[in-house]
Amino acid sequence: MKIFENYAILEGKAPALVTEFSSTTGISTEAGKDSKETVKTEGTSKEIEFYFWGQGNDLPQKLITEAFKNNVVASNLDFNAKIGYGDTVQVVRKHINTKREIEYTPLLESEAPEIFEFLKDNNYELLHQEVTHDITLLHNAFVELIMNKTCTRVIQVRHKEAAFSRLSMMNEDGRIEYHGYCADWNNTSEEKVIATPLLDFDNPLYDLKSKMGKKPNNKGKIENKKLPRHILHIAPPTPGKFYYQKAYWWSIFESHWFDFSCAIPEFKMNLMKNQMVLKYHVMIRKGFFPELCKTEGITDPEKQSARKKEFYQQLEDFLAGKENAGKNILTEFEYDKINKGVEIQDIIIKPIESFIKGGEYIEDSEEASNAICYAMGVHPSLQGASPGKNKTINGTEARELFIIKQALMKPIRNLLLQPLHIVKEINGWDKDIDFIIPNIMLTTLDKNTGAEKQIGNPKQ
Repeated sequence: MKIFENYAILEGKAPALVTEFSSTTGISTEAGKDSKETVKTEGTSKEIEFYFWGQGNDLPQKLITEAFKNNVVASNLDFNAKIGYGDTVQVVRKHINTKREIEYTPLLESEAPEIFEFLKDNNYELLHQEVTHDITLLHNAFVELIMNKTCTRVIQVRHKEAAFSRLSMMNEDGRIEYHGYCADWNNTSEEKVIATPLLDFDNPLYDLKSKMGKKPNNKGKIENKKLPRHILHIAPPTPGKFYYQKAYWWSIFESHWFDFSCAIPEFKMNLMKNQMVLKYHVMIRKGFFPELCKTEGITDPEKQSARKKEFYQQLEDFLAGKENAGKNILTEFEYDKINKGVEIQDIIIKPIESFIKGGEYIEDSEEASNAICYAMGVHPSLQGASPGKNKTINGTEARELFIIKQALMKPIRNLLLQPLHIVKEINGWDKDIDFIIPNIMLTTLDKNTGAEKQIGNPKQ
């Protein structure tokens, strides 16, 4: 390897830092009203038209891909999902206290064996997490209700991946009749598409009862259709959406904050990889090496060249070696005898100031992170997304923010419990039995514990 060579960086010829800015604008745009695909399905004897989810019928896949590109988005999604999960589902009994307020008392397995057996048989803790993650990222979730042979009771509940789910086109009555399930919606000719009857989004329990013959249908008739499976669509409602609900936090894609947040680390990586950084400019007096070789008695031209390279290496090792950090370098100098006051030095070492200071775009990164957290309903201080000085909060503020966040999750948690409320009604479980998701309430250290469990709001 050649140690020292002459290099020149010409204007306009230096290697440029190229950072590719991706664009997610339009990623959440809804498909056109005629964007549909007619496919042959299993579970029915007819072809069904399914409405596209997103312009290319791949919005869930795009959202999953993009979410893992940004650590702030991924962390916020995980945080929101965990807050939604809370302390998992608890079986409780409702009763009225002396003040005519509703209170909840947790039940033991021996007090409600059928319910606890149902929860264990269906691994409801996992289903709870699956549905929570689907709602958090995709804003839509689907649960399959499986009936017994006579179609009079629900014996199983299964999570259906929202990413692989699609809804059929509305019929003439404005109802969406089927849920489609396929591993690859861009290759439906090769992959199986399973169609299952879909419960009405607005009134799923009434719809299920009418299909089971427990209540009259929209034509006033009582008829058990003997349908072995039903799909429940769970989603927080958004205005103007009849098929797939749209999350408000997806605005980070349309507002460019997501792209901006992703571009900053990409730029910094390119800066570190592609930018040449010189630390010192070393100037050696012309004539220094001939005098050095003369002093050391080196006359052979090849040995003189080797001695020159050896000196370069020694100087490089001294300046770059970490064991020499903090040491001084001593050189002799004299004044020009003709031009008085002008120094003549053998070696001059000047540090080169680099424009790479460290911390580039840190304020912009903070701004982008805060904008994303704001859109996703996560306070930055709860996730550590606020870099910089004087941005920390005390324990009381963190505890209050945590409590507020859990309180705001109430609508989502009600939706997460919807499958159990439907099963309770269909299977005829005790009407005073209910299901709740307890909060994890942080306490002060003087109570000798970091957290305590609270069974919902005693006044709800």
